[in-house]
Amino acid sequence: MVVVAVATVVACNSAPKVPVSTAALKKAYWGLPAAGPSADVTSQVTCPNGYPCDVFANAANYGQSKLDFGNRLTVIWTCQPQNFVLSEVVATGLKVRMACVGGPPLVPRRIGILEATWGAPNGQTIDVTQAVRDICGDTSWRCQVPAMAYIFGSPDRVAMTKTLRIRYTCNGQTTPGQQATENSVADLRCERAADLN
Repeated sequence: MVVVAVATVVACNSAPKVPVSTAALKKAYWGLPAAGPSADVTSQVTCPNGYPCDVFANAANYGQSKLDFGNRLTVIWTCQPQNFVLSEVVATGLKVRMACVGGPPLVPRRIGILEATWGAPNGQTIDVTQAVRDICGDTSWRCQVPAMAYIFGSPDRVAMTKTLRIRYTCNGQTTPGQQATENSVADLRCERAADLN
């Protein structure tokens, strides 16, 4: 019996280890979507890199004395070793849980941004390709891009809901692309059903 117990311990200790995932803050924005670059509050978010962290959508945290329910908190962070860029947009009074969940994709495929536009369906659109590339980087296997006016601007003065449209590749192969309406997130992924086989 002693031999069996030793063999069991050795078998349990030789299992492959799951890599520890670390989260790192990339950017944070707070305010009304029309606030533009002044909405960048990255320096005011105190999250220890590598650990899960709650970021609260609270006016007082960002130097505002007056509550405005139109404010939004957008947080963008990276996860390694998964090569993910994740983001979330929440309304006043809620929180973003900055954490990395899940392992790397079954078949890793690198995302390449071909083109991105931002604007109202019947209004003016602008090219935001470089801004989306700056968010995703050039090594991401998954990238969530917040569709927010304080990131991409307001191309027309009419208060119309805008749409972010992104064309991208996965390891050089063109995908159908993704789009997201204002105040939401475009989730760029490269998984395929065949990966599960």
